[in-house]
Amino acid sequence: MKKIIYSILASLFLALFAACNPIVNSEDVGALVTSADQIQATVTPIVFNGQNTNKVKVHCTSPLLCQWTDGVKTYISNDTAMTLFTAGEQTITLTGLAADGSKYTKDYSVKIDVMKYPVLPQYGYLCGTGTKTWTWAESRCFGNGHAYAWNPVNTKPEWWVLSPADVTSQCASDDKKLPKEGLGATMKFTLKGTKMSKFDADGTLLTSGTFAIDMTADSHSWSTGTMSLTGTNILCGYDFNGNLAPWSQYAITYLDETTLILGVQEHAPNSNYWYWVFKAQ
Repeated sequence: MKKIIYSILASLFLALFAACNPIVNSEDVGALVTSADQIQATVTPIVFNGQNTNKVKVHCTSPLLCQWTDGVKTYISNDTAMTLFTAGEQTITLTGLAADGSKYTKDYSVKIDVMKYPVLPQYGYLCGTGTKTWTWAESRCFGNGHAYAWNPVNTKPEWWVLSPADVTSQCASDDKKLPKEGLGATMKFTLKGTKMSKFDADGTLLTSGTFAIDMTADSHSWSTGTMSLTGTNILCGYDFNGNLAPWSQYAITYLDETTLILGVQEHAPNSNYWYWVFKAQ
């Protein structure tokens, strides 16, 4: 009977955290924990040359099934190592599932001195040290062009090419709401929680959601990765030949500290690509 109960609890736990895309290494559930104050756990940075590195050991001895997150990546384990994405003061959040199905949350603070262990640099490019704002490039910032198979060296607007002012006027002719996403509009990417928000030129919030990046090149190798958005989309990220439906996934054709270029292949039967070019503020 005990094995059956443990099996049911483990299944509930995995279902609870399935949306987090975790690294899983769970342990059995033992005696009941009834409050967060009872949780016995440690978060310990790995030290190199007297400095706290961006890898920390997390360990929980309480009878819980544990989920740990720094707001960027999630792990399910009672004992594992986490690689953090930025230096400075960080918060690690532990969410534990007790034997009766109750959930308890506890935060742990840790200071990271040095980034010794590698992480995807694209997160830093996009979010800086925590939050970073992007806006339209000064020229040739939006338009369409060749598919990669036709012209591998061109992954930016080539045929119908707009400036930020052109984006504003063009959107005005199609939908009175879209000019707010033209000249002066911005996107703010935040590492903690992987959040993205859009603002008009006056700083008014337009939409807010989350982003995810995957730096695996697509099958045609025309991009370096993909960006997926939930609850929002990029500035003027709409299908101009498809009733202005918002795109939710974009190919990353270029990304560094100052420039972000995204692309989308248009729906059939069209074969051209749309490109957006942004600069960091």
